[in-house]
Amino acid sequence: MRRLIIFIAAMASFAMAYPQLTATEAFSSAPASVLPLIDYITRLDMIDYYNSGSATASKNVMQGQSRITALSPMSVSVSVTSGSECQIALLPMRGDTAIVCIETVMTPTPDSRVSVYDRDWKPLSGSSFAMPAVSAWLTPEGKKQADVVESQIPFMLASAQYSPETDTLVLTNRLSDFLSDDVYGLVKPYLLPSITYKWNSSRFVPVK
Repeated sequence: MRRLIIFIAAMASFAMAYPQLTATEAFSSAPASVLPLIDYITRLDMIDYYNSGSATASKNVMQGQSRITALSPMSVSVSVTSGSECQIALLPMRGDTAIVCIETVMTPTPDSRVSVYDRDWKPLSGSSFAMPAVSAWLTPEGKKQADVVESQIPFMLASAQYSPETDTLVLTNRLSDFLSDDVYGLVKPYLLPSITYKWNSSRFVPVK
Protein backbone atom coordinates (compact mmCIF):
# COMPACT_ATOMS: atom_id res chain seq x y z
CA MET A 1 0.00 0.00 0.00
CA ARG A 2 2.84 2.39 0.84
CA ARG A 3 4.44 1.78 -2.57
CA LEU A 4 1.09 2.44 -4.28
CA ILE A 5 0.69 5.74 -2.44
CA ILE A 6 4.24 6.77 -3.42
CA PHE A 7 3.55 5.83 -7.05
CA ILE A 8 0.29 7.81 -7.16
CA ALA A 9 2.01 10.81 -5.57
CA ALA A 10 4.83 10.61 -8.11
CA MET A 11 2.37 10.46 -11.02
CA ALA A 12 0.44 13.43 -9.63
CA SER A 13 3.67 15.39 -9.30
CA PHE A 14 4.59 14.46 -12.88
CA ALA A 15 1.17 15.60 -14.17
CA MET A 16 1.61 18.95 -12.42
CA ALA A 17 5.10 19.37 -13.86
CA TYR A 18 4.04 18.40 -17.39
CA PRO A 19 0.35 19.30 -17.89
CA GLN A 20 -1.33 17.94 -21.00
CA LEU A 21 -0.62 20.11 -24.05
CA THR A 22 -3.02 20.47 -26.97
CA ALA A 23 -2.32 21.61 -30.52
CA THR A 24 -4.47 24.71 -30.05
CA GLU A 25 -2.45 25.68 -26.97
CA ALA A 26 0.79 25.18 -28.89
CA PHE A 27 -0.60 27.27 -31.77
CA SER A 28 -1.81 30.10 -29.55
CA SER A 29 1.43 30.21 -27.53
CA ALA A 30 3.85 30.13 -30.49
CA PRO A 31 6.27 33.07 -30.34
CA ALA A 32 6.37 35.79 -32.98
CA SER A 33 9.55 34.24 -34.36
CA VAL A 34 7.47 31.22 -35.40
CA LEU A 35 4.21 32.92 -36.44
CA PRO A 36 5.12 36.58 -37.03
CA LEU A 37 2.07 37.35 -39.15
CA ILE A 38 -0.61 36.22 -36.67
CA ASP A 39 -0.86 37.81 -33.23
CA TYR A 40 -2.18 36.07 -30.11
CA ILE A 41 -5.71 37.53 -30.13
CA THR A 42 -6.12 36.76 -33.83
CA ARG A 43 -5.11 33.16 -33.22
CA LEU A 44 -7.78 32.81 -30.54
CA ASP A 45 -10.36 34.24 -32.96
CA MET A 46 -9.25 31.75 -35.62
CA ILE A 47 -9.73 28.84 -33.19
CA ASP A 48 -13.21 30.09 -32.28
CA TYR A 49 -14.18 30.51 -35.93
CA TYR A 50 -13.05 26.99 -36.80
CA ASN A 51 -14.76 25.38 -33.80
CA SER A 52 -18.02 27.15 -34.60
CA GLY A 53 -17.93 25.94 -38.20
CA SER A 54 -17.43 29.43 -39.60
CA ALA A 55 -15.42 29.95 -42.79
CA THR A 56 -14.60 33.52 -41.74
CA ALA A 57 -10.95 34.43 -42.27
CA SER A 58 -8.94 36.61 -39.89
CA LYS A 59 -6.75 39.55 -40.87
CA ASN A 60 -3.07 39.01 -40.20
CA VAL A 61 -0.58 41.81 -39.48
CA MET A 62 -0.06 42.34 -43.22
CA GLN A 63 -3.83 42.75 -43.68
CA GLY A 64 -3.94 39.45 -45.55
CA GLN A 65 -6.28 36.57 -44.70
CA SER A 66 -5.40 33.71 -42.37
CA ARG A 67 -7.55 30.76 -41.35
CA ILE A 68 -7.33 27.35 -39.72
CA THR A 69 -7.92 24.60 -42.28
CA ALA A 70 -7.73 21.53 -40.02
CA LEU A 71 -7.74 21.05 -36.25
CA SER A 72 -7.45 18.11 -33.86
CA PRO A 73 -6.09 17.72 -30.31
CA MET A 74 -2.71 16.76 -31.80
CA SER A 75 -2.39 18.99 -34.88
CA VAL A 76 -3.47 22.30 -36.37
CA SER A 77 -3.03 23.35 -39.99
CA VAL A 78 -3.15 27.01 -40.92
CA SER A 79 -3.36 28.94 -44.18
CA VAL A 80 -1.17 31.86 -43.11
CA THR A 81 -1.30 33.75 -46.42
CA SER A 82 -2.36 32.92 -49.96
CA GLY A 83 1.19 31.69 -50.51
CA SER A 84 2.14 30.03 -47.24
CA GLU A 85 0.90 27.35 -44.86
CA CYS A 86 1.90 26.08 -41.44
CA GLN A 87 1.26 22.86 -39.53
CA ILE A 88 1.86 22.68 -35.79
CA ALA A 89 1.66 19.19 -34.28
CA LEU A 90 2.51 17.51 -31.01
CA LEU A 91 5.24 14.90 -30.77
CA PRO A 92 5.14 12.29 -27.96
CA MET A 93 8.28 12.10 -25.85
CA ARG A 94 9.30 10.08 -22.83
CA GLY A 95 7.87 12.12 -19.99
CA ASP A 96 6.87 15.15 -22.01
CA THR A 97 5.59 16.56 -25.31
CA ALA A 98 7.53 18.21 -28.13
CA ILE A 99 6.25 20.33 -31.03
CA VAL A 100 6.94 20.08 -34.73
CA CYS A 101 6.35 23.15 -36.88
CA ILE A 102 6.19 22.72 -40.65
CA GLU A 103 6.29 25.93 -42.67
CA THR A 104 5.47 25.59 -46.36
CA VAL A 105 5.88 28.28 -48.97
CA MET A 106 3.44 27.63 -51.80
CA THR A 107 4.98 29.71 -54.60
CA PRO A 108 6.27 29.00 -57.09
CA THR A 109 6.33 25.39 -55.84
CA PRO A 110 5.44 23.95 -52.40
CA ASP A 111 8.62 23.79 -50.33
CA SER A 112 8.77 23.07 -46.60
CA ARG A 113 10.97 23.70 -43.60
CA VAL A 114 10.67 21.47 -40.51
CA SER A 115 11.58 22.63 -36.99
CA VAL A 116 11.30 20.76 -33.68
CA TYR A 117 10.79 22.51 -30.32
CA ASP A 118 10.14 21.66 -26.70
CA ARG A 119 6.80 22.61 -25.13
CA ASP A 120 8.16 26.10 -24.38
CA TRP A 121 9.04 26.69 -28.03
CA LYS A 122 12.78 26.36 -27.52
CA PRO A 123 14.70 24.38 -30.19
CA LEU A 124 14.83 20.80 -28.95
CA SER A 125 18.45 19.76 -28.44
CA GLY A 126 19.42 16.71 -30.47
CA SER A 127 16.15 16.73 -32.45
CA SER A 128 16.84 19.26 -35.21
CA PHE A 129 15.70 18.23 -38.66
CA ALA A 130 17.28 19.17 -41.98
CA MET A 131 15.48 18.61 -45.25
CA PRO A 132 17.41 15.92 -47.17
CA ALA A 133 19.71 16.84 -50.03
CA VAL A 134 19.22 15.62 -53.59
CA SER A 135 21.47 12.62 -52.90
CA ALA A 136 18.98 11.28 -50.36
CA TRP A 137 16.23 11.24 -53.00
CA LEU A 138 18.12 9.04 -55.47
CA THR A 139 16.81 5.57 -56.22
CA PRO A 140 19.33 2.68 -56.38
CA GLU A 141 19.59 3.26 -60.14
CA GLY A 142 19.80 7.00 -59.58
CA LYS A 143 22.82 6.56 -57.32
CA LYS A 144 24.63 4.98 -60.26
CA GLN A 145 23.85 8.11 -62.28
CA ALA A 146 24.27 10.58 -59.41
CA ASP A 147 26.51 13.07 -61.25
CA VAL A 148 24.18 13.23 -64.25
CA VAL A 149 21.01 13.53 -62.14
CA GLU A 150 22.37 16.17 -59.76
CA SER A 151 23.67 18.25 -62.67
CA GLN A 152 20.04 18.65 -63.82
CA ILE A 153 18.70 19.62 -60.39
CA PRO A 154 19.77 23.04 -59.01
CA PHE A 155 18.18 22.31 -55.60
CA MET A 156 15.60 20.01 -54.06
CA LEU A 157 12.00 21.06 -53.50
CA ALA A 158 9.79 19.01 -51.19
CA SER A 159 6.67 19.55 -49.10
CA ALA A 160 6.23 17.97 -45.67
CA GLN A 161 3.24 16.69 -43.70
CA TYR A 162 3.21 15.12 -40.23
CA SER A 163 0.63 12.48 -39.21
CA PRO A 164 0.07 12.22 -35.43
CA GLU A 165 -1.84 8.96 -35.97
CA THR A 166 1.26 7.18 -37.26
CA ASP A 167 4.01 9.45 -35.89
CA THR A 168 5.34 9.81 -39.43
CA LEU A 169 6.67 12.76 -41.37
CA VAL A 170 6.21 12.36 -45.13
CA LEU A 171 8.24 14.46 -47.55
CA THR A 172 6.85 14.66 -51.08
CA ASN A 173 9.02 15.36 -54.13
CA ARG A 174 7.82 18.62 -55.76
CA LEU A 175 10.39 18.99 -58.53
CA SER A 176 7.79 18.18 -61.18
CA ASP A 177 6.11 21.52 -60.38
CA PHE A 178 9.36 23.41 -60.90
CA LEU A 179 11.44 21.78 -63.62
CA SER A 180 10.42 21.77 -67.26
CA ASP A 181 8.66 18.62 -68.48
CA ASP A 182 11.69 17.69 -70.56
CA VAL A 183 14.18 17.97 -67.71
CA TYR A 184 11.94 16.30 -65.14
CA GLY A 185 11.23 13.50 -67.58
CA LEU A 186 14.97 12.77 -67.66
CA VAL A 187 15.46 12.65 -63.87
CA LYS A 188 12.10 11.25 -62.72
CA PRO A 189 13.09 7.56 -63.05
CA TYR A 190 16.04 8.19 -60.72
CA LEU A 191 14.20 10.06 -57.94
CA LEU A 192 12.01 8.81 -55.09
CA PRO A 193 8.47 10.25 -55.09
CA SER A 194 8.54 10.58 -51.29
CA ILE A 195 10.63 9.92 -48.18
CA THR A 196 9.09 8.90 -44.85
CA TYR A 197 10.50 9.54 -41.38
CA LYS A 198 9.31 8.09 -38.07
CA TRP A 199 9.33 9.98 -34.79
CA ASN A 200 11.06 7.72 -32.25
CA SER A 201 10.29 9.82 -29.13
CA SER A 202 13.44 11.88 -29.55
CA ARG A 203 14.04 12.57 -33.25
CA PHE A 204 12.89 11.78 -36.78
CA VAL A 205 14.59 8.75 -38.32
CA PRO A 206 14.20 7.61 -41.95
CA VAL A 207 11.97 4.63 -42.59
CA LYS A 208 13.92 2.07 -44.61
